[in-house]
Amino acid sequence: MPQNQQARECDYCEAEQFNLSACSGYRDAWYCGPGCQKAHWKFHRLHCLHPSKLTSADRLAIAANADLLPNENDTQVLRDYGFARAQIPRSENYLCGLFQGIIRYGEVDPREIHRQRLAGTLIEYIKDYYEKIPIQNRGGYYPWFLKNQHLLGPSKFIDMSSAVLNDASIQHTWSFIGSASNSLIHIKSQIQGWHEEKKQAFRFVQFLLHLGFQLSPDLPKWVRFGFCGCKSRDEEANLWDSYIKLAKAVPFEKFYTAYNSSSLPNLFSANGLTITNPFILDVLGGTPHMNKSVWNLKQFALGDYQKLKPSVMVDYGFMNCGDPESQETESVIHSLRQVYNRMLTAPNANPLKLHEACLQGKLFQYARRVTQVDAKFAPLMKNVYP
Repeated sequence: MPQNQQARECDYCEAEQFNLSACSGYRDAWYCGPGCQKAHWKFHRLHCLHPSKLTSADRLAIAANADLLPNENDTQVLRDYGFARAQIPRSENYLCGLFQGIIRYGEVDPREIHRQRLAGTLIEYIKDYYEKIPIQNRGGYYPWFLKNQHLLGPSKFIDMSSAVLNDASIQHTWSFIGSASNSLIHIKSQIQGWHEEKKQAFRFVQFLLHLGFQLSPDLPKWVRFGFCGCKSRDEEANLWDSYIKLAKAVPFEKFYTAYNSSSLPNLFSANGLTITNPFILDVLGGTPHMNKSVWNLKQFALGDYQKLKPSVMVDYGFMNCGDPESQETESVIHSLRQVYNRMLTAPNANPLKLHEACLQGKLFQYARRVTQVDAKFAPLMKNVYP
Protein backbone atom coordinates (compact mmCIF):
# COMPACT_ATOMS: atom_id res chain seq x y z
CA MET A 1 0.00 0.00 0.00
CA PRO A 2 1.58 3.33 -1.06
CA GLN A 3 2.40 5.74 1.75
CA ASN A 4 0.84 9.18 2.00
CA GLN A 5 2.60 12.10 3.71
CA GLN A 6 -0.49 14.31 4.09
CA ALA A 7 -2.54 14.09 7.26
CA ARG A 8 -5.60 11.93 6.52
CA GLU A 9 -8.26 10.10 8.45
CA CYS A 10 -8.22 6.30 8.50
CA ASP A 11 -11.34 4.97 6.79
CA TYR A 12 -11.79 2.39 9.56
CA CYS A 13 -10.65 3.76 12.93
CA GLU A 14 -10.91 7.45 11.89
CA ALA A 15 -7.53 8.24 13.44
CA GLU A 16 -5.78 11.12 11.69
CA GLN A 17 -2.17 10.38 10.72
CA PHE A 18 0.49 11.38 8.21
CA ASN A 19 1.64 7.90 7.22
CA LEU A 20 -1.60 6.31 6.05
CA SER A 21 -1.51 3.81 3.20
CA ALA A 22 -3.91 3.75 0.26
CA CYS A 23 -5.71 0.62 -0.89
CA SER A 24 -4.01 -0.62 -4.04
CA GLY A 25 -7.33 -1.34 -5.72
CA TYR A 26 -9.29 1.74 -4.66
CA ARG A 27 -6.99 4.71 -4.15
CA ASP A 28 -9.54 6.82 -2.28
CA ALA A 29 -9.44 4.50 0.76
CA TRP A 30 -6.72 5.07 3.38
CA TYR A 31 -5.72 2.97 6.40
CA CYS A 32 -3.38 3.04 9.38
CA GLY A 33 -2.14 -0.40 8.42
CA PRO A 34 -3.13 -3.96 7.40
CA GLY A 35 -5.21 -4.44 10.56
CA CYS A 36 -7.56 -1.55 9.82
CA GLN A 37 -7.73 -2.46 6.15
CA LYS A 38 -8.67 -6.08 6.97
CA ALA A 39 -11.29 -4.98 9.51
CA HIS A 40 -12.85 -2.59 6.99
CA TRP A 41 -12.77 -5.06 4.10
CA LYS A 42 -16.36 -6.28 4.50
CA PHE A 43 -17.52 -2.75 3.64
CA HIS A 44 -14.69 -1.60 1.41
CA ARG A 45 -14.89 -4.65 -0.88
CA LEU A 46 -18.25 -3.39 -2.19
CA HIS A 47 -16.42 -0.53 -3.92
CA CYS A 48 -13.05 -2.15 -4.49
CA LEU A 49 -14.05 -5.35 -6.28
CA HIS A 50 -15.06 -5.49 -9.93
CA PRO A 51 -18.89 -5.46 -10.23
CA SER A 52 -18.82 -8.94 -11.80
CA LYS A 53 -17.47 -10.32 -8.51
CA LEU A 54 -20.28 -8.89 -6.40
CA THR A 55 -23.21 -11.06 -5.31
CA SER A 56 -26.83 -9.95 -5.23
CA ALA A 57 -26.39 -9.45 -1.46
CA ASP A 58 -23.47 -7.11 -2.14
CA ARG A 59 -25.57 -5.05 -4.54
CA LEU A 60 -28.39 -5.00 -1.98
CA ALA A 61 -25.90 -3.68 0.58
CA ILE A 62 -24.71 -0.93 -1.76
CA ALA A 63 -28.31 0.24 -2.17
CA ALA A 64 -29.06 -0.05 1.57
CA ASN A 65 -25.95 1.93 2.52
CA ALA A 66 -26.94 4.65 0.05
CA ASP A 67 -30.52 4.71 1.41
CA LEU A 68 -31.84 3.65 -2.00
CA LEU A 69 -34.07 0.91 -3.35
CA PRO A 70 -32.27 -1.72 -5.44
CA ASN A 71 -31.82 -0.97 -9.13
CA GLU A 72 -35.14 -1.71 -10.85
CA ASN A 73 -33.26 -3.52 -13.63
CA ASP A 74 -31.35 -5.82 -11.27
CA THR A 75 -33.73 -8.78 -11.47
CA GLN A 76 -31.52 -11.00 -9.33
CA VAL A 77 -31.53 -8.65 -6.34
CA LEU A 78 -35.25 -7.99 -6.71
CA ARG A 79 -36.02 -11.71 -6.72
CA ASP A 80 -33.51 -12.82 -4.10
CA TYR A 81 -34.61 -10.30 -1.48
CA GLY A 82 -38.38 -10.03 -1.86
CA PHE A 83 -38.79 -6.86 -3.91
CA ALA A 84 -40.07 -8.75 -6.97
CA ARG A 85 -42.91 -10.22 -4.90
CA ALA A 86 -44.01 -6.99 -3.26
CA GLN A 87 -47.36 -5.81 -4.62
CA ILE A 88 -47.30 -2.23 -3.35
CA PRO A 89 -44.47 0.34 -3.34
CA ARG A 90 -44.74 0.75 0.43
CA SER A 91 -43.61 -2.86 0.85
CA GLU A 92 -40.44 -2.20 -1.14
CA ASN A 93 -39.63 0.63 1.26
CA TYR A 94 -40.22 -1.63 4.25
CA LEU A 95 -37.97 -4.34 2.81
CA CYS A 96 -35.27 -1.75 2.23
CA GLY A 97 -35.60 -0.55 5.83
CA LEU A 98 -35.52 -4.13 7.12
CA PHE A 99 -32.21 -4.84 5.38
CA GLN A 100 -30.80 -1.42 6.28
CA GLY A 101 -31.29 -2.33 9.93
CA ILE A 102 -29.14 -5.42 9.43
CA ILE A 103 -26.53 -4.23 6.94
CA ARG A 104 -26.16 -0.48 7.40
CA TYR A 105 -26.82 -0.10 11.11
CA GLY A 106 -26.06 -3.65 12.29
CA GLU A 107 -22.91 -3.75 10.14
CA VAL A 108 -23.57 -7.35 9.10
CA ASP A 109 -21.29 -8.54 6.30
CA PRO A 110 -23.28 -8.93 3.04
CA ARG A 111 -21.44 -12.20 2.53
CA GLU A 112 -23.29 -13.56 5.55
CA ILE A 113 -26.61 -12.45 4.05
CA HIS A 114 -25.62 -14.25 0.85
CA ARG A 115 -24.73 -17.45 2.71
CA GLN A 116 -28.00 -17.46 4.63
CA ARG A 117 -30.03 -17.01 1.46
CA LEU A 118 -28.23 -19.86 -0.31
CA ALA A 119 -28.76 -22.09 2.72
CA GLY A 120 -32.48 -21.30 2.75
CA THR A 121 -32.24 -19.84 6.26
CA LEU A 122 -32.49 -16.11 5.56
CA ILE A 123 -35.92 -15.72 7.16
CA GLU A 124 -34.77 -17.37 10.39
CA TYR A 125 -31.55 -15.32 10.33
CA ILE A 126 -33.53 -12.08 10.10
CA LYS A 127 -35.72 -13.18 13.00
CA ASP A 128 -32.72 -14.13 15.14
CA TYR A 129 -31.09 -10.78 14.40
CA TYR A 130 -34.08 -8.65 15.36
CA GLU A 131 -35.22 -10.77 18.30
CA LYS A 132 -31.91 -9.97 20.03
CA ILE A 133 -32.82 -6.28 19.95
CA PRO A 134 -35.06 -4.95 22.76
CA ILE A 135 -38.62 -4.85 21.46
CA GLN A 136 -38.90 -1.09 21.91
CA ASN A 137 -35.84 -0.57 19.68
CA ARG A 138 -36.76 -2.85 16.77
CA GLY A 139 -38.63 -0.21 14.79
CA GLY A 140 -41.62 -0.81 12.54
CA TYR A 141 -40.04 -2.82 9.76
CA TYR A 142 -39.58 -6.05 11.70
CA PRO A 143 -43.22 -6.37 12.91
CA TRP A 144 -44.30 -5.76 9.31
CA PHE A 145 -41.90 -8.47 8.11
CA LEU A 146 -43.36 -11.03 10.51
CA LYS A 147 -46.67 -10.67 8.65
CA ASN A 148 -45.01 -10.80 5.22
CA GLN A 149 -42.42 -13.55 5.44
CA HIS A 150 -43.75 -14.98 2.17
CA LEU A 151 -41.82 -12.27 0.33
CA LEU A 152 -38.57 -14.08 1.18
CA GLY A 153 -39.85 -17.64 0.88
CA PRO A 154 -38.18 -20.14 -1.47
CA SER A 155 -39.08 -20.07 -5.15
CA LYS A 156 -41.40 -22.82 -6.35
CA PHE A 157 -40.02 -22.74 -9.88
CA ILE A 158 -36.60 -22.47 -11.50
CA ASP A 159 -36.44 -19.75 -14.14
CA MET A 160 -34.27 -21.11 -16.95
CA SER A 161 -35.32 -18.54 -19.54
CA SER A 162 -32.31 -16.22 -19.32
CA ALA A 163 -29.93 -19.16 -19.75
CA VAL A 164 -31.86 -20.41 -22.78
CA LEU A 165 -32.44 -17.18 -24.69
CA ASN A 166 -28.81 -16.75 -25.69
CA ASP A 167 -27.05 -16.16 -29.01
CA ALA A 168 -26.43 -19.86 -29.64
CA SER A 169 -30.13 -20.57 -29.14
CA ILE A 170 -31.10 -17.80 -31.56
CA GLN A 171 -28.86 -19.25 -34.27
CA HIS A 172 -30.03 -22.82 -33.60
CA THR A 173 -33.71 -21.83 -33.74
CA TRP A 174 -33.12 -19.72 -36.84
CA SER A 175 -31.66 -22.77 -38.56
CA PHE A 176 -34.47 -25.00 -37.24
CA ILE A 177 -37.20 -22.86 -38.80
CA GLY A 178 -35.45 -23.16 -42.15
CA SER A 179 -34.22 -19.62 -42.56
CA ALA A 180 -31.11 -18.95 -44.59
CA SER A 181 -27.92 -19.10 -42.58
CA ASN A 182 -26.72 -15.61 -41.73
CA SER A 183 -24.52 -13.85 -39.24
CA LEU A 184 -25.92 -13.38 -35.75
CA ILE A 185 -26.11 -9.63 -36.30
CA HIS A 186 -28.21 -10.13 -39.45
CA ILE A 187 -30.49 -12.66 -37.72
CA LYS A 188 -31.13 -10.31 -34.80
CA SER A 189 -31.80 -7.46 -37.21
CA GLN A 190 -34.36 -9.58 -39.06
CA ILE A 191 -36.13 -10.62 -35.86
CA GLN A 192 -36.15 -7.05 -34.60
CA GLY A 193 -38.30 -6.07 -37.58
CA TRP A 194 -40.98 -8.68 -36.84
CA HIS A 195 -44.34 -8.02 -35.17
CA GLU A 196 -44.34 -8.70 -31.44
CA GLU A 197 -46.51 -11.81 -31.84
CA LYS A 198 -44.01 -13.34 -34.25
CA LYS A 199 -41.18 -12.65 -31.81
CA GLN A 200 -43.22 -14.38 -29.10
CA ALA A 201 -43.68 -17.44 -31.30
CA PHE A 202 -39.97 -17.55 -32.13
CA ARG A 203 -38.93 -17.30 -28.48
CA PHE A 204 -41.38 -20.06 -27.62
CA VAL A 205 -39.77 -22.31 -30.23
CA GLN A 206 -36.41 -21.48 -28.63
CA PHE A 207 -37.76 -22.91 -25.39
CA LEU A 208 -39.17 -25.99 -27.15
CA LEU A 209 -35.79 -26.82 -28.65
CA HIS A 210 -34.00 -26.67 -25.30
CA LEU A 211 -33.91 -30.16 -23.81
CA GLY A 212 -35.27 -30.25 -20.27
CA PHE A 213 -36.72 -26.74 -20.29
CA GLN A 214 -39.68 -26.24 -17.95
CA LEU A 215 -42.13 -23.42 -18.49
CA SER A 216 -43.05 -21.69 -15.23
CA PRO A 217 -46.13 -19.56 -14.50
CA ASP A 218 -43.86 -16.53 -14.24
CA LEU A 219 -43.29 -16.52 -18.00
CA PRO A 220 -45.90 -14.83 -20.23
CA LYS A 221 -45.84 -17.86 -22.54
CA TRP A 222 -47.40 -19.96 -19.77
CA VAL A 223 -50.63 -18.08 -20.47
CA ARG A 224 -50.17 -17.25 -24.16
CA PHE A 225 -49.67 -20.86 -25.22
CA GLY A 226 -52.37 -22.36 -23.02
CA PHE A 227 -50.41 -23.98 -20.19
CA CYS A 228 -52.48 -22.06 -17.65
CA GLY A 229 -55.41 -24.24 -18.72
CA CYS A 230 -53.70 -27.48 -17.71
CA LYS A 231 -54.96 -29.27 -14.61
CA SER A 232 -51.60 -30.72 -13.53
CA ARG A 233 -47.88 -30.66 -14.19
CA ASP A 234 -48.28 -33.94 -16.08
CA GLU A 235 -50.82 -32.34 -18.39
CA GLU A 236 -48.45 -29.41 -18.91
CA ALA A 237 -45.71 -31.88 -19.88
CA ASN A 238 -48.04 -33.57 -22.37
CA LEU A 239 -48.98 -30.23 -23.92
CA TRP A 240 -45.29 -29.35 -24.13
CA ASP A 241 -44.58 -32.60 -25.99
CA SER A 242 -47.45 -31.86 -28.38
CA TYR A 243 -45.96 -28.44 -29.14
CA ILE A 244 -42.58 -30.02 -29.88
CA LYS A 245 -44.22 -32.44 -32.32
CA LEU A 246 -46.18 -29.60 -33.92
CA ALA A 247 -43.10 -27.40 -34.29
CA LYS A 248 -41.34 -30.25 -36.10
CA ALA A 249 -44.34 -31.03 -38.29
CA VAL A 250 -45.24 -27.59 -39.69
CA PRO A 251 -43.28 -24.61 -41.05
CA PHE A 252 -42.67 -21.81 -38.57
CA GLU A 253 -44.73 -19.35 -40.63
CA LYS A 254 -47.71 -21.67 -40.39
CA PHE A 255 -47.22 -22.07 -36.63
CA TYR A 256 -46.92 -18.31 -36.15
CA THR A 257 -49.97 -17.59 -38.33
CA ALA A 258 -52.09 -20.03 -36.32
CA TYR A 259 -50.89 -18.48 -33.06
CA ASN A 260 -51.54 -14.94 -34.25
CA SER A 261 -55.03 -15.81 -35.52
CA SER A 262 -56.03 -17.72 -32.35
CA SER A 263 -56.37 -20.95 -34.34
CA LEU A 264 -53.71 -23.19 -32.79
CA PRO A 265 -56.36 -25.80 -31.81
CA ASN A 266 -57.18 -26.28 -35.50
CA LEU A 267 -53.51 -26.68 -36.36
CA PHE A 268 -53.06 -29.25 -33.61
CA SER A 269 -56.07 -31.22 -34.88
CA ALA A 270 -54.89 -31.08 -38.50
CA ASN A 271 -51.68 -32.77 -37.39
CA GLY A 272 -53.24 -35.52 -35.30
CA LEU A 273 -52.64 -33.76 -31.98
CA THR A 274 -56.20 -32.92 -30.99
CA ILE A 275 -56.66 -30.96 -27.76
CA THR A 276 -59.75 -31.83 -25.72
CA ASN A 277 -59.18 -29.91 -22.48
CA PRO A 278 -61.82 -27.12 -22.55
CA PHE A 279 -59.64 -24.79 -20.50
CA ILE A 280 -56.70 -25.00 -22.90
CA LEU A 281 -59.09 -24.53 -25.82
CA ASP A 282 -60.55 -21.44 -24.15
CA VAL A 283 -57.12 -19.85 -23.76
CA LEU A 284 -55.92 -20.71 -27.27
CA GLY A 285 -59.20 -19.42 -28.71
CA GLY A 286 -58.27 -15.90 -27.66
CA THR A 287 -54.50 -15.75 -27.43
CA PRO A 288 -52.39 -13.73 -28.14
CA HIS A 289 -54.78 -10.79 -28.45
CA MET A 290 -57.19 -11.37 -25.57
CA ASN A 291 -57.92 -13.74 -22.73
CA LYS A 292 -60.21 -13.94 -19.74
CA SER A 293 -58.82 -12.30 -16.61
CA VAL A 294 -59.20 -15.61 -14.75
CA TRP A 295 -56.12 -16.89 -16.59
CA ASN A 296 -54.11 -13.92 -15.36
CA LEU A 297 -55.51 -14.60 -11.89
CA LYS A 298 -54.25 -18.18 -12.07
CA GLN A 299 -50.84 -16.96 -13.20
CA PHE A 300 -50.75 -14.54 -10.26
CA ALA A 301 -51.94 -17.15 -7.77
CA LEU A 302 -49.44 -19.81 -8.84
CA GLY A 303 -46.40 -17.80 -9.91
CA ASP A 304 -43.45 -16.75 -7.81
CA TYR A 305 -42.93 -13.20 -9.06
CA GLN A 306 -46.19 -12.04 -10.60
CA LYS A 307 -47.44 -8.51 -10.14
CA LEU A 308 -51.16 -7.82 -9.94
CA LYS A 309 -52.66 -6.80 -13.28
CA PRO A 310 -55.38 -4.11 -13.23
CA SER A 311 -57.99 -6.53 -14.61
CA VAL A 312 -57.27 -9.02 -11.83
CA MET A 313 -57.38 -6.30 -9.18
CA VAL A 314 -60.82 -5.15 -10.31
CA ASP A 315 -62.39 -8.50 -11.22
CA TYR A 316 -61.25 -10.55 -8.23
CA GLY A 317 -61.40 -8.13 -5.32
CA PHE A 318 -57.77 -7.21 -4.74
CA MET A 319 -58.77 -3.56 -5.00
CA ASN A 320 -60.55 -4.12 -1.66
CA CYS A 321 -57.40 -5.21 0.18
CA GLY A 322 -56.66 -1.82 1.70
CA ASP A 323 -54.90 1.48 1.33
CA PRO A 324 -51.55 1.15 -0.50
CA GLU A 325 -50.03 3.22 2.30
CA SER A 326 -51.17 0.80 5.01
CA GLN A 327 -48.79 -1.67 6.67
CA GLU A 328 -51.51 -4.34 6.49
CA THR A 329 -52.27 -4.28 2.76
CA GLU A 330 -49.44 -6.54 1.55
CA SER A 331 -50.40 -9.36 3.90
CA VAL A 332 -54.10 -9.01 3.04
CA ILE A 333 -53.30 -9.31 -0.67
CA HIS A 334 -51.28 -12.44 0.06
CA SER A 335 -54.06 -14.04 2.08
CA LEU A 336 -56.60 -13.47 -0.72
CA ARG A 337 -54.09 -14.78 -3.22
CA GLN A 338 -53.81 -17.99 -1.19
CA VAL A 339 -57.59 -18.44 -1.32
CA TYR A 340 -57.53 -18.28 -5.11
CA ASN A 341 -54.51 -20.58 -5.19
CA ARG A 342 -56.48 -23.24 -3.32
CA MET A 343 -59.47 -22.78 -5.60
CA LEU A 344 -57.43 -23.04 -8.79
CA THR A 345 -55.26 -26.00 -7.77
CA ALA A 346 -57.99 -28.17 -6.25
CA PRO A 347 -58.69 -31.49 -8.07
CA ASN A 348 -62.11 -30.18 -9.10
CA ALA A 349 -60.89 -26.70 -10.09
CA ASN A 350 -62.90 -25.05 -12.85
CA PRO A 351 -61.50 -21.64 -13.87
CA LEU A 352 -64.35 -21.03 -16.31
CA LYS A 353 -66.94 -21.41 -13.55
CA LEU A 354 -64.87 -19.06 -11.41
CA HIS A 355 -64.95 -16.62 -14.33
CA GLU A 356 -68.75 -16.94 -14.49
CA ALA A 357 -69.00 -16.30 -10.75
CA CYS A 358 -66.86 -13.21 -11.25
CA LEU A 359 -69.20 -11.82 -13.90
CA GLN A 360 -72.20 -12.54 -11.66
CA GLY A 361 -70.60 -10.80 -8.67
CA LYS A 362 -70.76 -14.05 -6.67
CA LEU A 363 -67.09 -14.84 -6.05
CA PHE A 364 -67.43 -15.51 -2.33
CA GLN A 365 -70.48 -17.72 -2.77
CA TYR A 366 -68.66 -19.77 -5.40
CA ALA A 367 -65.51 -19.97 -3.27
CA ARG A 368 -67.55 -21.36 -0.36
CA ARG A 369 -68.80 -24.16 -2.63
CA VAL A 370 -65.36 -25.35 -3.72
CA THR A 371 -63.10 -24.76 -0.70
CA GLN A 372 -63.04 -23.60 2.92
CA VAL A 373 -63.05 -19.82 3.06
CA ASP A 374 -63.28 -17.64 6.16
CA ALA A 375 -66.15 -15.16 6.28
CA LYS A 376 -63.64 -12.31 6.52
CA PHE A 377 -63.00 -12.73 2.78
CA ALA A 378 -66.61 -11.93 1.83
CA PRO A 379 -66.08 -8.14 1.60
CA LEU A 380 -62.73 -8.63 -0.12
CA MET A 381 -64.23 -10.76 -2.90
CA LYS A 382 -66.77 -8.16 -3.98
CA ASN A 383 -66.35 -6.65 -7.43
CA VAL A 384 -68.10 -4.24 -9.80
CA TYR A 385 -70.30 -6.94 -11.39
CA PRO A 386 -73.00 -7.76 -12.38
